[in-house]
Amino acid sequence: MDVGKATGTARSTIVYHVVRALVMMAIVAAAAGGLVLALWLASFFFVASQHLNPLHAGLHAWVDAALAWYDGRLPKQGRAKLAGAALFGLVLAFGAPASGVYALLDRSSRRRLHGSARFANEADIRRAGLL
Repeated sequence: MDVGKATGTARSTIVYHVVRALVMMAIVAAAAGGLVLALWLASFFFVASQHLNPLHAGLHAWVDAALAWYDGRLPKQGRAKLAGAALFGLVLAFGAPASGVYALLDRSSRRRLHGSARFANEADIRRAGLL
């Protein structure tokens, strides 16, 4: 066995695993960032639903409200507001970037739904041999 070939194979295997590990860490970091953003958005929308200034909501407002609801210190409408704020925060944090990526990656050269019909000009008629 050639030593240079074995070293090159080992090096390419290491590079492959390092790249896979970096991609995985990037995915985990993006997911953690998305969860933090979702928590902040849920706190923002929950505080806004309480008719307070939502700019003063931190990361803890939604969690504090959820714990208060669990202890029975939040009125009955608080449960719906908590769920709505959490759902809206998750949809905005994960759905908006996903739809943006989809819009960027969507193939715009797809076949048109109703075709590309138009009136023929003289060159088209000559090319078809009709004149």
